[in-house]
Amino acid sequence: MKIFVCLIALIAAIQVGAQREPVKLNPSKLALLPKECGVAKYPPYPTGILSKVFEFPWIALVKFNKTRRPATCFGTLINQRYVLSVIGCVRKTKKDPDYIRLGEQSALTDPDCSELKQSDGSERKECAGPVVDIPIESYVSHPEFDQPMYTNDLALMRMSREVEYNDYIRPICLPTTPELLNAIPHDLLLTAWELEMNVPTHYVGELEKYQVENYNLDACQREYEKIGFTPELEINRFCARQKGPNYVCTRMAGAPIGAVVDVEGTQRHVQFAMAKFAPLNCTARQTVPILAMRITEYMEWITDNIEA
Repeated sequence: MKIFVCLIALIAAIQVGAQREPVKLNPSKLALLPKECGVAKYPPYPTGILSKVFEFPWIALVKFNKTRRPATCFGTLINQRYVLSVIGCVRKTKKDPDYIRLGEQSALTDPDCSELKQSDGSERKECAGPVVDIPIESYVSHPEFDQPMYTNDLALMRMSREVEYNDYIRPICLPTTPELLNAIPHDLLLTAWELEMNVPTHYVGELEKYQVENYNLDACQREYEKIGFTPELEINRFCARQKGPNYVCTRMAGAPIGAVVDVEGTQRHVQFAMAKFAPLNCTARQTVPILAMRITEYMEWITDNIEA
């Protein structure tokens, strides 16, 4: 009996010792991320997939001037100088990105307008201002980016000047508190534009939102094995299974996955992941989750690499 008790104690000690060290974020760099973040003029509407103006003011597009085909990566505004995006599309185009577009909600209209419900139940048309294009001054990619598997596929795009915040251009929150770093919600939203099927790096239409759920990594691994793909899903990966009834079927590299959560008494939209890969077959998308980068695992790298 004593041997059994000692064995249990030893196993428990090993498990405690194997626990990962808590994330330690540099306070001076953390101060560069705005506290007033993740609050839109209008919160996400609970129904439909088409977004409305002012609903996701942090969405960004990383654009290229001269490529054989129009090229776009998705991203999110995290402060007045930086957009968090992916590096994989830069590697694919073999060209440095040229500028950031902010304030875009629809590729079909200028300005972007929506019928928005007021507090008294009535609706009125509200329009955003013109899109803002800012040249990219420099960018930093994750040093352990692995192109064959597209792991660690993150990049920080630094704009040449600060952007002014307004109702349709605002920063998203990142998980910076212990509570946000350790507790990712089950229900989340993915936001992205549909991409033109014949030009898979060219977005079309209006910004769309999709209901997804935080999916267990082991179960996610098994779903991929069923379709003959065996990615190594380590803790820095995030699996987002689409809940339907509408499914995004095109590529969405850099699309943010987040949720509205309580942050020190205020409801804020926090980004917990960044989409990277999923089968292009729409039927497979109904069961096989989207692979993403788990932002909570990269907060040290993000904060260490932003500058004033």
